[in-house]
Formats: sequence, structure tokens, C-alpha cells
Amino acid sequence: MKQRGFTLLEIILALVIFASCAMMVVSTIPSRNAADRLGQQLKSLVEYGSDRAVMDGNIVGLVITPTDYQLVTFTVKEGQRRWQKLTAGRILTHGQFPEEMHVSLSPQRLAATLHADPQIIFLPDGEIGRFRLTLESLDKTQRFSVVSQGAPPVSVENND
Repeated sequence: MKQRGFTLLEIILALVIFASCAMMVVSTIPSRNAADRLGQQLKSLVEYGSDRAVMDGNIVGLVITPTDYQLVTFTVKEGQRRWQKLTAGRILTHGQFPEEMHVSLSPQRLAATLHADPQIIFLPDGEIGRFRLTLESLDKTQRFSVVSQGAPPVSVENND
């Protein structure tokens, strides 16, 4: 009677082949560095601002300074119109840019303070102001842009 099966050598050889294939696949997946994560966070913030404007039926804006950013909403209190910080529970509607990143915005200019009028406007009909927010590391090794063409979706472009 003959036994059927695989020898230990055949099993080890199959495992080596599978491991080599897995390493090749993993090495082709791009790593998510801090700049990529920040770009996705800013994209999500812009999308949240747009969604919030549509849901609330109110104008929402984004103020961007060289060091900070803040979502604001347009309010009318006692007959006075003004921008007020947007609060959203657990969702962060403000933050700071990393110190090692240079921030630029076009075609608008960066605001001097977070109390300035917003450069990016989200309308209740879903329209978003056109902009390109670019962040670049001081050593110029990392660069990405968050771009709006006037309507969702907003894109993140890596300019490495």
C-alpha cells in the first residue's frame, strides 16, 4: 500500500514561494506618511464643512492662517451678521498645521487671524469655493495639495 501526500521539502518550498509573493505585494503598497494622513484629514474637514452647510441649510466657511485652520458658520444674532466657530461634538473643526510645513492657498490669501472672514465658502446647495491648499515641508521633501474645483469631490494631490 502506497501513502499519498506531500513531503516536508515540498511543503517548505510552497511556503517560501507564498512568502515571496506576499513580500512583493506588500512592497508595492505605498506607505502612509504624516503628510498623506494630514492631506486626508484636511480633505475630510472640507467634505464635512460642505455636508454641514447642506444639512443645516446655512453657509459654512473655512478660515486658514499660516499656522491654523477653523470651520466657521454664518449666524445672525440680534440683527448682526457674523462668523462664529463651528462646533461639532467629537469632530474636530479646527487644528494647527505642523510647524515643519509651509502653507499656501490660491487663488485666495491666507488670513492673518482665525477671526478673519473665511477664504473658503461652503454653500447650502453643495457648492464649494474653488481653491488649492498646498502644504510643503520646509526641506521640500513632502508636498501635497487639497484641491476643489467648485463642487464635491475634493481631491488630494501628492506632488512628491
